[in-house]
Amino acid sequence: MLAAPENRFQHVYFALSALVASAMLVLVYISMRSSLNERLREDLAKAQRQLIFERPNPHWDYSNSWRRIGNSTLRHEIYSAYFDARTDIVGNVRMDDEQMTIGSLRIFAILPERLRDSSINCIVRFSDFSSQEIKAEEAGAMHDVHNNTFAAWSIMCPLHASRRSPLRLPQAVALAYASNRLSHLSPTFIQISYPRNMTNMFGRSRPTISVCVGPLHENYSNVLRLVEFVEMYRLQGATHFYFYYVEASEEVRRVLEHYQRIGLADAFEWNVQAHMQDVHYAGIVAQFNDCVYRANVVDNFRYAAVVDLDEVVMPLKHNTLADYLRQCDEGRTAGFVFRNVFFHRRDSNDTFNAPSHVLNRLLYTQSKVRRTLEVLPAYIRSKVVVNARAIVEMGNHQVYRAAPGYADHVVHPTVGLLFHYRDKCINCKMVLIVDYTARRFGSLLFDRVDNTCLEVFLNRGVCDLV
Repeated sequence: MLAAPENRFQHVYFALSALVASAMLVLVYISMRSSLNERLREDLAKAQRQLIFERPNPHWDYSNSWRRIGNSTLRHEIYSAYFDARTDIVGNVRMDDEQMTIGSLRIFAILPERLRDSSINCIVRFSDFSSQEIKAEEAGAMHDVHNNTFAAWSIMCPLHASRRSPLRLPQAVALAYASNRLSHLSPTFIQISYPRNMTNMFGRSRPTISVCVGPLHENYSNVLRLVEFVEMYRLQGATHFYFYYVEASEEVRRVLEHYQRIGLADAFEWNVQAHMQDVHYAGIVAQFNDCVYRANVVDNFRYAAVVDLDEVVMPLKHNTLADYLRQCDEGRTAGFVFRNVFFHRRDSNDTFNAPSHVLNRLLYTQSKVRRTLEVLPAYIRSKVVVNARAIVEMGNHQVYRAAPGYADHVVHPTVGLLFHYRDKCINCKMVLIVDYTARRFGSLLFDRVDNTCLEVFLNRGVCDLV
């Protein structure tokens, strides 16, 4: 016998009511969990700031090079590791009577894009040579693989410390995983980078600009472009530069040594020769991430401009990049995205503003005055000036992951652009317009370039233009 229609409606009503009630209970549970988790993280942050952090190796000089992991025929490599005090990027934090989370280790490596291991472990070693194995919470190829067989990898292992004994920080770390047996039997340890000044770990970052420069390779030899690049960004407010070189001419190395000698730059070996054909653009993604973490963790810089040697971030309504950041950064921006316009090297040179007395006249930012009318969309060949403390994963043209509470800001093209001085034009038929914006730096720029070239090349005072 069929149920009466009103009975069927009652069953449906009660079923829907039960479903809604269940959903409400789930939402209440999630809300309570979220609130408890937020309170736990706040308590953890307060407790963390009361700890005494001492660098385990006071003599570490912060230089790195690519080193093979385990079986050399596999061509797995590891470059650097950083102690990251940000607990808000750790998924599973601990704070109980026994242990508390004190941060994490961020490790950069080159591994197969499709590594078959389900897990990767960090073997941390302390100054007394005792060790501990920690399962990585995050491990995977970073973005911008571009169909290559190898990729830049980012690995994060959480660090928990005993609350019943003095705080010990690990001195070195190695990666271990099943598909590379020697990685566990004969681990490749690399030093962990800590702040140069440990008292700055929870203090305010230095409100100055560092510059992360793309890798120098193919025996890079354009000395004049290198000097002009550095001096242009110095005029914009940059105070430190990070260079990574695969191959560079003797003259270029002399310039880098000069800037290192005066404390303006660091230059690091980027020995990725074994992967020049099977990892994207000389491992630029690993390099940019290493640089941003170095700027944040080691040197405590607030800003890092992530650019190549042929790119200049150009504010249009502020005198310098430093002025723009000082006035426009409200504190929760992960990265300021500057959209791209092209200047082409094949375009004719305009040396009208070059003073008659200068020796180095063909500065690319001063002699190339016609750019593309079209401004490319954000994240298409754009470049970013980042808040280094906000970055979890950096890409070539964008921030791929920021710490909680931070977001990108796309700079309006009337406020600032990325001037890209391209050797080979992407589309040689693009409409060009005259833009003299960079010439406002001309007078000082010509003098600074000449002075640097004279200091480095005493016999002639001229920087070679290739």
